[in-house]
Amino acid sequence: MPYNARVRHPAIARAPGDLYCLHPEAVVAGHRLAVLIDGAAAYPAMLDAIAAATRTIDLETYIFADDATGRRFADALIERARAGVTVRLVVDAVGSFDLSDPLRRQMVDAGVKLVDFHPVAPWRRRWGWSVRNHRKLLIVDGAVGFTGGLNIGDDYAPRAWSGRAWHDVHVQVEGPAVRDLQKQFLATWRHAADPPHGPALARATPAAIGPARAQVLASAGRRARRKIRRHYYHAMKRAREHIYVQASYFIPDRALRRVLRNAARRGVDVRVMLPHESDIPAVQYAAQATYTRLLRAGVRIYEWVPTMLHAKTLLVDGIWCAIGSYNFDRRSLTYNWELSVAIVDRATCAELGRAFEADQESSCLAIDPVTWARRGLWQRVLERFFYTFRRWL
Repeated sequence: MPYNARVRHPAIARAPGDLYCLHPEAVVAGHRLAVLIDGAAAYPAMLDAIAAATRTIDLETYIFADDATGRRFADALIERARAGVTVRLVVDAVGSFDLSDPLRRQMVDAGVKLVDFHPVAPWRRRWGWSVRNHRKLLIVDGAVGFTGGLNIGDDYAPRAWSGRAWHDVHVQVEGPAVRDLQKQFLATWRHAADPPHGPALARATPAAIGPARAQVLASAGRRARRKIRRHYYHAMKRAREHIYVQASYFIPDRALRRVLRNAARRGVDVRVMLPHESDIPAVQYAAQATYTRLLRAGVRIYEWVPTMLHAKTLLVDGIWCAIGSYNFDRRSLTYNWELSVAIVDRATCAELGRAFEADQESSCLAIDPVTWARRGLWQRVLERFFYTFRRWL
């Protein structure tokens, strides 16, 4: 069957990139976007935006660490709260478990409104254990938003800040989609806050200020938990030239493995970049259990060597990409609240593609199928063991 015969409703495609969009009508034009590689680029941009805030700061993060970087952000929030800016902060109760009471009190006493997402204490409202808020989101004055893979902590901070320089990707968004980012923040706030009401959404949608098209993708709760996955799979199934994946925690289910294998078999250049040494070794072993069949189908796998790779990006054919918090694993699919921005813009995709290829050339170990087939018995045992328990990783 010709490739085009598999495309759903090809006649209604209205603009370049629509082929890759599950709902093209929801991908809105008018955005200025900046790809921010690592904390070295993302953190200064985020802190500059916070320092310039005049009305509101909304920050949502899985990890808000009580370390030098966390205190740097806390100080920035405190300064703006004392200046009269409305500052709201949502942290995940498990991810930010180490956020100390003294630092919490400093922020709250300064006027920061701090909420824990799903406290683990059963006597607390909206308590929970399995369902976590894995989103990373900052919105300033309802005009500029940041999202991606970076938490707040020294793990992601640059060496110049005495950080560990984990490799990650964020995106800065200006334009109409910022309103959708704020909608997602307010939905989280209303879910987690006590009492469960929150501020109203600003009526005005940010003006169009650039050519890029974008759509906010969010998963939360049982009904919407597969939303991001559906959009990602739709784009990958329509790939004609290449698929580039960066993932920190990669335990693909059968459906994803089939999507990647089928793409490679029809001649698409499929590359997957993963950590060489993960901060969660069990996840890495489970991921490696999937390598053999992917390699056999022609998927190229690379492991990032210098530090922990924490990025979560997807690039398809140089025209559609997504940057966010979503991992290709069971937790992101089933349990976590996640957020991504899908982008249709050749300039942004080219920037992300150049960064991917530079990473591949300079800092990655390519997994050779022949060498991989000769790996030792103990490696295979560990892969099989942890893959068996993949649903709980």
